[in-house]
Order: sequence, then structure tokens, then C-alpha cells
Amino acid sequence: MSILKDFFDGKLYPHEEINTYDPALKQINEKIETEREVWLKNVLTGEEFKRFEDLQECYDEAYDYWEEKGFMYGFKLGMLMMHEIMEGKKDMLKDTY
Repeated sequence: MSILKDFFDGKLYPHEEINTYDPALKQINEKIETEREVWLKNVLTGEEFKRFEDLQECYDEAYDYWEEKGFMYGFKLGMLMMHEIMEGKKDMLKDTY
């Protein structure tokens, strides 16, 4: 397992500094899900609702994929920037002696 994947998946827990487990947020998300399901079941046939749920799952998987890739790219880019900065510091120190 890669450390970046662990970091992204929350196994290193830095994201817990932002409280996404707040009961108020959970309640809001549950209300949204319940209202969406009730409304869609009233508007769509059973088969259409199932198709919509399947499509939503695909959308969620694609979103998670791109979110992970974007996170990893951004993290690597940040590390490359830090490397470049640290390399430049060596040169800056040589000029001061």
C-alpha cells in the first residue's frame, strides 16, 4: 500500500482536523438522502429508480477515482516544489560564504 493512498484514504488521519463526523452534518445528509429517495420514487418507475441508483453509483465511483488521482497529483507536485526549494537553499547557502 502506498503512503499517499493511505493518506488519501484517511488511514493517517490528518483530515480529521476538519470535523466531517459532526452529528448536524450527518442529520442534514440523511435528510437530503431521504427526501431525494422519496421524491425520485414518486417521479420514477421502479425500473427507472433502479437505473438512477446504478448510475449514481457509477458517478460516485468516478468521482472518488478522480478525487484520489487529483489528491495524489497535488501532493506529489507539492513535494516536487519543496524539493526544488530545498535544492535552491543549498545554492543560496554557497553564495553567503
